[in-house]
Amino acid sequence: MSKPIPKPTPETAPFWAGCAEDELRLQHCNNCGHVQFPPRKLCSSCFSEDVTWRTASGRGTVRSWSVVTLPGAPGFEEEVPYIAALVRLEEGPTMLSVLRNCDAEAVDFDMPVSAIFEDRGETKVPYFIPDGA
Repeated sequence: MSKPIPKPTPETAPFWAGCAEDELRLQHCNNCGHVQFPPRKLCSSCFSEDVTWRTASGRGTVRSWSVVTLPGAPGFEEEVPYIAALVRLEEGPTMLSVLRNCDAEAVDFDMPVSAIFEDRGETKVPYFIPDGA
């Protein structure tokens, strides 16, 4: 079975369009300057509707991780084991993703990582790799 393809909503469409172009995009509030992920209709800090999308650096650090040994959804049977990680992006938000090109024993708190994008046909999905990998 193939991996699922994300289904963009009006709030997430700009994020997925960025991924298709190998860009990680985040919402920025034009009222208070807050940067947020996941996408929302309103700023999660000041509730302003004046949010815009900007390309992010794609860099961050590992804040937490877990080794996943059972596939969480159909299509991921050949992926296990894999490392699910919370990545604190340079811009501030934390993003749940998967670490690639990294052994579980090598993961460390505050390890620098960079975004990469896996082609899923209709779009691409962001993953992270250790810097220098």
